[in-house]
Amino acid sequence: MPGNRRVEQAEAELYASTLIDTLMADGGLDAVLRVRSELDVILLYDRSHVELSDAMNDPEYSPHDRAELIKKVFAACHPLLVSTLGVAAERGDFDILPRIANTFEGLITEKLDVTVVDVTTHVALDDHLREVIKNKAAADFGTKIVLNETIDQHLLGGIIMSANGKRIDASVNTLLDTARNALKETTDGGEC
Repeated sequence: MPGNRRVEQAEAELYASTLIDTLMADGGLDAVLRVRSELDVILLYDRSHVELSDAMNDPEYSPHDRAELIKKVFAACHPLLVSTLGVAAERGDFDILPRIANTFEGLITEKLDVTVVDVTTHVALDDHLREVIKNKAAADFGTKIVLNETIDQHLLGGIIMSANGKRIDASVNTLLDTARNALKETTDGGEC
């Protein structure tokens, strides 16, 4: 049964705010950034493993059983994150995990005055390009910038950047797809 969206958002804000405050007190920004990355992995895991969702909604599992399952599945993650997710599972709130993650992301900027810019390239950034990206993003967002760099061997070249729900895709792959589509439209509907 779907829950009340306002109640779910309030619960997500409580989980995310408590988690970020505890992480800052315990491990600082490094701990917050680690948990941000781990939340992305956990969301992907949750989406691709229906067994976990089924277990979280199975009345045969007690609240304690759900919490223990989360602790076992995500044991390699930051202990404060595992504890928070265990409480959510125990309370039957694990299904609001996407809201918790989204709220957590927003609180990094709101509470810590930091914007995380995800940067994906074919090869590692050099120091000069790293500084150019940080300076431009700082001017655009008005916050401190932390780059989360990823190398994707499937990119032919170029760069993909995203932050605060905004995405810039200047990868060679996308440029080639755009050119391919433009050529296809020209040859499919043209007069030639």
